[in-house]
Parts: sequence; structure tokens; C-alpha cells
Amino acid sequence: MVEIQKSRSNIGWAVGTDNNVVGGLPSLILDATAGNRTMYETKNVKSIVYIDIQKRLYRKPTIFADCTRTPFRDKTFHTIFFDPPHDWGSKYGNYYTIPDLTPRQLKKMGIKATAYYGHEIYQSRMELIAFIYKAQKEFLRILQDDGLLWLKWNDYRIPLNNILAIFKNWHILIILRINDPTQTIGTHQTYWVCMCKKEGYQTELGAYMRG
Repeated sequence: MVEIQKSRSNIGWAVGTDNNVVGGLPSLILDATAGNRTMYETKNVKSIVYIDIQKRLYRKPTIFADCTRTPFRDKTFHTIFFDPPHDWGSKYGNYYTIPDLTPRQLKKMGIKATAYYGHEIYQSRMELIAFIYKAQKEFLRILQDDGLLWLKWNDYRIPLNNILAIFKNWHILIILRINDPTQTIGTHQTYWVCMCKKEGYQTELGAYMRG
């Protein structure tokens, strides 16, 4: 069953017997791997639905849900942010913080990073790739035909081109290289990649023009 954090959101959703989220859904933006939301300047935006599977997060998601099997109806979101783990088999350390510790507790432990990356979840390269494949397949279902998917990736263990090969049903629109040292691991490059569905909106442009 999907767990909705009602105390942290005024969305007012209900969960149907078929495990679909029903009722008023005012948001059309999804963060599919929210973690502790450290990539955001503003941590809590009502128009964004935050989901994650990690129950020990310092900042709880709107819904505890697996992004490979979400409870949402088809074509719910116009924008999806996807920041999957970039590594596997790792233990906690400077880059892999214990998810339920506060920034003050982390500082006492000498850990500077405040993000949760989930690098300990998958034990092999193939497990991580399988997760990304299943997630993008689910995004094809829940993203609107004219929507955008934003993928964040660091080439620490797997080159970006190898990851993009998984997204066979997507058009690659933009690749942004992030030079901020807080968003990179050593000399390894971090990217934001913007995509849209290959089988998207087919409406003629004339439909949007004034009479």
C-alpha cells in the first residue's frame, strides 16, 4: 500500500482499492528519486510530488513509492526529475550519508555531505542498470505525451552514453554539463539531460494558432 505523508502535504489525496492515487491531484511535477531534496534551493514546493522508497530520510517524501511501480494514473505528470544512484555496493561515507541523520549530527561525525545518494541499494552494475530501465519504462506511462523528463547523471562509474542507450524510446533534447564542484565527484562530469517521448504529441501546429 502507498504511504502518503499527510502531515507534510495538504494535497489531500486518497488511495483507491486498486492502489491508484485518486481524488484531486493539483501537481503535475514529479521528483521520482527525492532523497533529502538537497538539489533544491527551495525544499518544499506544493506543485512537486516527491517520492522515494527510503523510509529513514531526514525529509520525508510526499509518498513512499517505488519509481519503477508508481501508484499514479497514466499521463499524470508534465515534468519528471530523475536522479538515480550513480554507483553500487558502496558504504556510507563522505558521499553516502546515513539518510536519517540531521545536518548537525552529520557535522559532529565529520561528514560534510548532506545528500542521500542511495549508492548502497544496488550491489552490482546490472542491478543498477535494471532499475534505470524499469524506471524509464514507468515514466513513459505516467508522463504526458508532450512532457519532459530530466535525468541527472554522473559518469563516476558508467559513461553517460551507456546510460542514454537505455532510453531508446526517448528523444535527447538537451545535455547540460554541470561544472559546480559540489555537484561532481572529483574529475567526473555531472550532467542534466532533458528528454521527451519519441511517441509524443501529434497535434498539428495549426491547432494552436489564432483563427
